[in-house]
Amino acid sequence: MIQTFSFAENIGAKAYIKVNAGVWGAPTANAFASDTMENFGSNWRALQIPLETGRYFETLPPFFILGLGANYKEYFIIHAEFPLRRDLEAWYQDSYKRTYTFDPSELDLNVPTQAWGQWNNPVGFVKFGRFKPEIAPTPNSIILGGAPHHDAIHWKFSAGIARYDLLIISLNAWLTEEEQKTQETVTVPNARNRTYTQPTKNLLLHRVGIDGGWGYISIIEQSLIGGKNLEFRDFSPFMAWHNNFNYGYSKMSTAFEAGLRPIKNSEFYWQFAIEDIQSPVGEKEGDKGYTTLAFLAGYKQKIPLGIYGELDSRIDAVRTDPQYNNNKVPLQKMTSRKIYNSNFREQGNPNFADMYIVDYPLGYRRGPDAIDLWWNLQYTNSAKTFNAELETAYLRQGECNLYSDHDECSQSKILSGKGEKSLLMDFLANYVYNKYIKIYTGAGFYDNDKWVKAGITFCLNQNSQDSQD
Repeated sequence: MIQTFSFAENIGAKAYIKVNAGVWGAPTANAFASDTMENFGSNWRALQIPLETGRYFETLPPFFILGLGANYKEYFIIHAEFPLRRDLEAWYQDSYKRTYTFDPSELDLNVPTQAWGQWNNPVGFVKFGRFKPEIAPTPNSIILGGAPHHDAIHWKFSAGIARYDLLIISLNAWLTEEEQKTQETVTVPNARNRTYTQPTKNLLLHRVGIDGGWGYISIIEQSLIGGKNLEFRDFSPFMAWHNNFNYGYSKMSTAFEAGLRPIKNSEFYWQFAIEDIQSPVGEKEGDKGYTTLAFLAGYKQKIPLGIYGELDSRIDAVRTDPQYNNNKVPLQKMTSRKIYNSNFREQGNPNFADMYIVDYPLGYRRGPDAIDLWWNLQYTNSAKTFNAELETAYLRQGECNLYSDHDECSQSKILSGKGEKSLLMDFLANYVYNKYIKIYTGAGFYDNDKWVKAGITFCLNQNSQDSQD
């Protein structure tokens, strides 16, 4: 996903102010809302926003950011960003897709998106707060590739060739009235007629593997605990599979990841994820069972150009089953629910709504029922003052999505229903004029949707001093 080219080293133990003014188009759905998720009254609603629109809104550069950071030597860092960005609907409705606003009703209320602390040590780190975990070789990862950020704890351990990651992620457990009824009545086969209705939802991820100069191999366990309060035995760091057997409060998935580096600055990588493994143990009589799969295969190459800079290229192929990340029990869907509260609409408006909901997949960023091919090319000059990035994709997706009936989709073939074929091309160029000013411009298309990006960013950056006891 194309992002703005950052000023050098403006994150971590820094204080800075950014002001951005421009237009920022992106592919969006034809309609702002795809459905009404809940009516709170005769004129008060929560709206379901298409995943595509939400994903690209999260790339929108805020028109003002105050960044604050502090550190104790290299051992401990605190960082937070306090952005003012445009409201999701205000940005969508603006035909020019401007990033700035002077109207208080168009301010996004759902910030910050970054606020974290990190303790570094010789064999890794512990990071906690709100951030996007970096555990994948590509933005098209089928593991934690979908959500823009998480409220989480990430422990990373790297000693010799050994690698270990533990992520504990707190997810929004808010349900609509209809979903709450489903949560209280619907059971999965192994639940033994029990329901779990506590308003909690957490994702636990364990990754263990080895990493050498030749490449790496990892096995990943993901356990989604929903409807039941989290206990230590659910996430004990050194215990595998945690013996919960999907008793109705959890959804388990296992993934395998491998990388191969045959030549310098290159890497082949693969991910293979399995959800809901078919098993006769505890299944109800007559239940056929199902196994859900997702695949990623990719290659990236860095090409040094000497005094001219460097090229980075990446190609990814992704396939996800129609029921991938879905579940018949709402709190066991592999999704991160993002609620955007809004003051954009007038309360007297007959279409008044003040809550927009996007369910971001906890797997592939485009969700289930997809076969996609991505290619990304990026050039950076040797002085790091100019960057150009081109992203292209051939995208195919069926009719099953995260809101579809799980049982029906589990019986569907890949690219279910009519299916859609799309071509995407997005280009962005950034030029750092000096240490205070950056200029960017770009354009793109997605089927019949076309857009431009252009603007200027001002940044005032101040290093913080190491604190001493």
